[in-house]
Amino acid sequence: MRNILILAALLSTQSTPAQERFISSEFSDFYDWFHQRSQVAQLYEDQSELFTFTNNTEVHAGPCQSSEVTAQLPIGYAVRNIAYNDDYYLPEDEIDGYGDIWYHVRGKDLQGKAFTGYIWGAQIARGWQSMDLTGDGEAEFIMLGISSKARKVPTDINAELRIVRRGQLVHQKTVPGLCVFEDCAASPLLRAFETPQGFTIIEASTMTVGCWAGIEKSFFYWDGVNLQRVYHAEYTTHKEFANESFVFPGKTNAQLCHYSHEDENYSPVWKCQEIAAGNSRASVAMERTGLSATR
Repeated sequence: MRNILILAALLSTQSTPAQERFISSEFSDFYDWFHQRSQVAQLYEDQSELFTFTNNTEVHAGPCQSSEVTAQLPIGYAVRNIAYNDDYYLPEDEIDGYGDIWYHVRGKDLQGKAFTGYIWGAQIARGWQSMDLTGDGEAEFIMLGISSKARKVPTDINAELRIVRRGQLVHQKTVPGLCVFEDCAASPLLRAFETPQGFTIIEASTMTVGCWAGIEKSFFYWDGVNLQRVYHAEYTTHKEFANESFVFPGKTNAQLCHYSHEDENYSPVWKCQEIAAGNSRASVAMERTGLSATR
């Protein structure tokens, strides 16, 4: 079912920006909630701040891969969007199997030299958040974007989460099957939040709108070093792709946690219990996270 939905969306894609597509009234409340938190509008608004998603992001003189490279920018670097006119056809291209647009941007490079040019869509983040993940008082930069893996067949679709600290990429994680490039006609959402239990969850989700709505959500647990995908599902078809327990050390006793349900505010609820001796599920989870049973 999932592949059918993705293929149908790709075949029926139009060039209309994502925030202007229609949505079934059945999901109108969620649509409003989603787009209040999503940064998708900034991807198209004039003078909005965008961020590079790759090291050595190339700024081209024209919207073409063979065009002259006029600047190279580090990952997580801010640029300003120059919006296309409503009657202007968005310059699109396909690189490494991903169909996306060229962003028209301006800014200053590391030497302070001003530039105006074009950046390929896979080198622009689709969502971004700042959060202190290590507890050292300095926020890391979390970004969602198109995977660095080349797409060889239509069903080969991946997104990627990247964590940047002081301008350096320190962690990246594939989000299997999540479609965030332009041809998918989907709006992306990235959230990072601390749960009532005290652990950090990063959400990478999309909402596809049109003849039907597709709501796909993936949640990653941050253990202090790595991201672990702990839940991933397509909510409109109730199809689960991943549902994994994880160990949260806690302040006093370690807990085994897993996804429970979604609350009335469209946020995930996690069920946790203290780990008892001899708990085989906990032992497996501890091995995955590098914790010992005698913590």
